[in-house]
Amino acid sequence: MSTAQLVLDYLKVLLSTQVVAGVACLAFLWMFREDIKALLLRTAKIKFPGGAEVLTSQAAKQEEKAGESDKLPSPPKDEVKLPVTLQPDDMKKVVELFQAERARAYLWEYRYLNYFLAYRTQKVLDWLASLSSRTSCDLYDAFWLPHIPSAEERKAIIVALQAHYLIIIQNNLVEVTPKGREYIQWRRPLPENKT
Repeated sequence: MSTAQLVLDYLKVLLSTQVVAGVACLAFLWMFREDIKALLLRTAKIKFPGGAEVLTSQAAKQEEKAGESDKLPSPPKDEVKLPVTLQPDDMKKVVELFQAERARAYLWEYRYLNYFLAYRTQKVLDWLASLSSRTSCDLYDAFWLPHIPSAEERKAIIVALQAHYLIIIQNNLVEVTPKGREYIQWRRPLPENKT
């Protein structure tokens, strides 16, 4: 057997479909290893043919949350504790910088809310803010039923407002938060002709 024939045989083996597909799969896995890792961490359960199941860490987190109610976390506190070793002038500068940074953060958050919140969601927030006192979830459903027939959409609106701390619900009563009122004031009135 000649050397050229031997080289050709090795090339046939190396360039076979199985080897090329295997190398392509390994390259794919190597290139997207972080994305695949993140996907597997988010996956709670994988069922394989034959009935075998694999549970990941997400399943344990979901089981822990199963006993808890569907409450949203409370908004962060506005208190800031500064070290007492600062001079009064330095303390004043730090407080001013902190307030300016907070104002900048609110500006970007409110711009995001303008983009994120659908027109009907903003109308519901305006309606809730216009009421003289807190309202019940049942009254909200009854009032908005003709305008928003889908119960899922009405619930999604409340969840979106609650998730951004624009409203809070306590004892089945809905109340607009100070942040919600500030957002409405910042946003200004909505145009009436949108659907």
